[in-house]
Amino acid sequence: MRHYFLFLVALFIFIGLPLPNQTKAEILHMMNTQDRSFNITDFGAKANDNTDDSQAVIDAIRAADNAGGGTVYIPAGTYHITTVNAVVSHPISIVGEQGAILDGRRSTQQAILNIGGAKGDSAPLLADTAKGNNTVITNLPVVPGDILLIRSKELFNSARNYYYRGEMAEVASVSGNTITLKNALFDTYHSTSTILYKPNMPNIGVSNLTILRDSNHAGLTINYARDVRLAHVEVSGARERGIGLSYVYGGKIENNEASDCWYGGSGTSYGLSIASSQHLTVKNNWIHGGRHGISLGGQEPVRDILLTQNVIDNYEDSRVGAFNTHENVEYITISKNQILNGVSVAGDHLTFDGNTIISRVDYPGISIKQNRYSDKLIIRNNKITAPNYGILLETYLPSLELRDMVVEGNTIRSKSAGIGIKPRTETATGTKIKNITIKNNHIVSTTDSAISIRNYRQTPITVENVKIEGGTYNSINNKGIFAQTPPAAGNFTVSNATIGTEKEGEYGMLLINFNRIAIDRSSLQGPAKRGYANYFQYANNVAITNSRLSGWKYKNGVKMLNVSNIQLGNNTYTNTPS
Repeated sequence: MRHYFLFLVALFIFIGLPLPNQTKAEILHMMNTQDRSFNITDFGAKANDNTDDSQAVIDAIRAADNAGGGTVYIPAGTYHITTVNAVVSHPISIVGEQGAILDGRRSTQQAILNIGGAKGDSAPLLADTAKGNNTVITNLPVVPGDILLIRSKELFNSARNYYYRGEMAEVASVSGNTITLKNALFDTYHSTSTILYKPNMPNIGVSNLTILRDSNHAGLTINYARDVRLAHVEVSGARERGIGLSYVYGGKIENNEASDCWYGGSGTSYGLSIASSQHLTVKNNWIHGGRHGISLGGQEPVRDILLTQNVIDNYEDSRVGAFNTHENVEYITISKNQILNGVSVAGDHLTFDGNTIISRVDYPGISIKQNRYSDKLIIRNNKITAPNYGILLETYLPSLELRDMVVEGNTIRSKSAGIGIKPRTETATGTKIKNITIKNNHIVSTTDSAISIRNYRQTPITVENVKIEGGTYNSINNKGIFAQTPPAAGNFTVSNATIGTEKEGEYGMLLINFNRIAIDRSSLQGPAKRGYANYFQYANNVAITNSRLSGWKYKNGVKMLNVSNIQLGNNTYTNTPS
């Protein structure tokens, strides 16, 4: 049967016919080692009986590893498994025939299938090296193509004592004790606190396999591996986590499914978790977790991950995001996914682009919990529906800074603010956002403002520059925009935008303490029965030009308090005294 299967695979590829369940690239990856193929039935596994086939699977993996790598083939049928733990040194592909099932529903072990390499030998870093450099100095013996694991005792964030600096990097060349890396370092490392490891990181592939569980444990876990290929794997009933990846460098996770991962007790309850890993593409998966569908984070940071075209879901009663990151992730792109039950993230260089995000419970569409310096956050072209905030950015710790926040091209319908920005607690003092760009969004909020930038009790948040360009920002029962910052802290500009309220007697805009306010070529729209005014307090300069003001009771649709310089020019007024 094995040889017949491999013959068919080769024939299908040669003549170009479509392959069931696997892409041609996935089959080619598996066939790199097909000349060393190991059928688990040759090692004593028997399908569709009640015997424990764990040892037969382990023996097949060991045989493949001892042969320098190979394909472990699982014919169609159900194989009862207690646990398969395999530390390997060579490339291993585990390939199931369509209908291959590992049944671990009777097992109480941590994982049904756990495979990968090991942390390996270590040596100290011999000289400090800075973020952006591509060299390290150590006496650890490595050769080009090896992966270095850099682990520091220093905290990734000084206020969080459980996330540490660290990363993985590929060796480009070696000269004495100087190792040149293929890419620049993400972080800075000191010789007094940093150890370098040479992990054994084999290529691992798993495809065409169903894993069954019925406990608060894991289904499939892969550790210390590179160029991982995970395709057409279905995991159900693994309620601690369906699929777990840690210390993985590079690879593709495509066309997999994790379901029934909810645990009502104290479990982590993830569909897919990615910890301390880099350079992964996660595409076309259906992940239904419990607490989270997909979660990123680990002891060291997770970096350079693309999640695209997935369905990410979690249990309906879960009150946290279906997509989640811990507080030490960077350079993550979340694109064109369907995310059911919202997003909860923290990190730097996060990009949300073209997603459909729905919150079923009272939770924001996107909740950003900022707790360290961040260079850039981009939220673009998403469709968000939420019974809470559409987008909520909260600062958690004192003296944090976010350089750029871009919110562009989104369609948001929410109950609370469409875009909400504020400190999380009274102790989050001195926090700052340098630039907020809000462009061409269409936002409707039913009970709060379309845009809200506010204090938490007596703790303000400083925003140096807010720029709104294009789009519509409307509230049904509140102000169109409410924004307050410490006195003379920044500038607020609006161009080519429509801002309004549908509530009688309400303000369209209420802006407090901005140094300069400039509104040009925009529409400030009150309700049919007229709102009160657009109210600007404690500003040095306010200019409203070339704009249309409609549906306001107050003269010119504008009220000022302690404004030094006022310019109203070339505006038109409808249902508004002028």
